[in-house]
Amino acid sequence: MLARINKRNAIVLSCQKIKDVSIYQKVRCLAHQVHNNRQSTPPFCGKYFIDTQDYPSYTLIMKKEFLINLIHFSIIPTDDWKQALRIRRFFMAVAAYTLCAPLGYVSYLAGFMEWEAIAGYVIIMLIINIILYIVFRTGLNMKQADPSLTAIQMCAAILSVMYVMYFAHESRGALLLVYVIILMFGIFRLNTRSFLYVSVFSLLTYGGDIALLHLYRPQGVNFNLEYLQWIVLALVLITLSTIGGYISSLRHNLSISKSEQAKSIEIINEMTIRDELTGINNRRHVMELLDYEKNRSLRSGNFFCLAMLDIDRFKNVNDRHGHLAGDAVLRAVATTIKTTLRNTEFCGRYGGEEFLIILTQTDIKGALIFAERVRTNIEEIQFPDLGPNFKVTVSIGLSEHQIGEDVDNIISRADEALYRAKNGGRNRVEAV
Repeated sequence: MLARINKRNAIVLSCQKIKDVSIYQKVRCLAHQVHNNRQSTPPFCGKYFIDTQDYPSYTLIMKKEFLINLIHFSIIPTDDWKQALRIRRFFMAVAAYTLCAPLGYVSYLAGFMEWEAIAGYVIIMLIINIILYIVFRTGLNMKQADPSLTAIQMCAAILSVMYVMYFAHESRGALLLVYVIILMFGIFRLNTRSFLYVSVFSLLTYGGDIALLHLYRPQGVNFNLEYLQWIVLALVLITLSTIGGYISSLRHNLSISKSEQAKSIEIINEMTIRDELTGINNRRHVMELLDYEKNRSLRSGNFFCLAMLDIDRFKNVNDRHGHLAGDAVLRAVATTIKTTLRNTEFCGRYGGEEFLIILTQTDIKGALIFAERVRTNIEEIQFPDLGPNFKVTVSIGLSEHQIGEDVDNIISRADEALYRAKNGGRNRVEAV
């Protein structure tokens, strides 16, 4: 990848060869940025700027992007499973179209259908499915309320049947069954109202065929039979719409139930690891995290520290101000600890007014700095409901994990340091 500085001091990139995935990703990123920002300031991607006024470089990048998309093109997308599912269902409809073609040819050989019906059907089938595939593959369907385009596909198929039935003879009655097959595809997405709309459209197309036959090809057509078939089709479609809509609603409710079940499981899992009062990790989970960190340290050789924090004279808070005040103190202390931690560090309620803090990739010197910061932050917490002079202090004991040391031993050493902090006058930090 070559870079040069143009007159605007922007770096213009051009790819001579795409040798690895990282370069490939950069070209994609740059090309999309250039494409989306032609009329704005030079786009930025990572540490590179592109000057869209430099047309040779811009054109080269866009050509590379086109070649990359062409090489990596797949009939079914691999980056969106929902879109892939929609296209698979579309191919099911294509298969149904394809199966009807040889059946129509057999009908033509048997004299039940004219050649125009077969030729026109094949042409219509190709046009409809090519257009629909382009819509699906380019993502234009995502702009619709129903990305599956279920009703549109069904109406397109119904129009195809309408065309074939116009050129059919005695086989028109048999072709009415195709309407039933088309409506079966609506079970995936349509509700009862949508089913009825499609059914009305089907009846209108068949009625249109009858009207056209009256006008242009009345010879040999038993119109009384056609009217009867239209009435029977109406009854069948109404019944099918009601049943199909009911089945679709059952699938929708089942989907909602699965979603609610997943949320319930997530809530239950959260309850098993969280302390109900403070909202931080409970004892069981913080011990699991400590054991995990110990094993990770054993594999990687990284060090970590454990802090044991205890609220000073917490019993006096409960005795003088009540247990609700004690709960408020616990929540405030837990919140302060949590907001002081880095994203890679963990804390949990060990029991009563005691908390454990796991300081990953931190030596004892860094742990002392952290513990002093936590102690100071807690001491500065305000409790307006308990009076302006009410303060909470904590004592903290620290221990640094030694390679090969088990969890019980590191906790024991942190507890020993905490005991020394208590004996040393409280509101202080000690380490062993």
